[in-house]
Amino acid sequence: MPVRPVWGRFSVADARRALAALVFGASVVVCGCADSYGEFPAGKTYSSVDAPDSYMPVPGTTVVLEFVDDRISAEAGCNRLFGTVDTSQGRITIGSLGSTRMACPEALMEQDRWLSEFLTSTPRWSRDDGTMTLDNGSERIVFAEF
Repeated sequence: MPVRPVWGRFSVADARRALAALVFGASVVVCGCADSYGEFPAGKTYSSVDAPDSYMPVPGTTVVLEFVDDRISAEAGCNRLFGTVDTSQGRITIGSLGSTRMACPEALMEQDRWLSEFLTSTPRWSRDDGTMTLDNGSERIVFAEF
């Protein structure tokens, strides 16, 4: 007579095998993601060089990003934006974004608002050969390291 499986009964060995498979699968996913966007940009400063299909900076200005440890600062021609940043999983996630409060011409104030909204939209980031690209799905900015 054939042996029928008993559903709902698992041994400790079965649980260990299932846990090992889960841990291995998760590590494969994490390792696979890490290489797709490059090394964490800490200690780097970038200046915008292209914004295809995105907001066009006011003539004579660029967007500058600086990463130091777990902090980001950004400038777009008027005020300085700053906050904590998490770059894990290939996204720029800003905990809270503060700003200086200087009065500037309206075009520069609008550019600051746009940059704040862009950075807090959790854009994807990738680095390759001295450039970094931020892309939130509708806008993209390419930066050069300097």
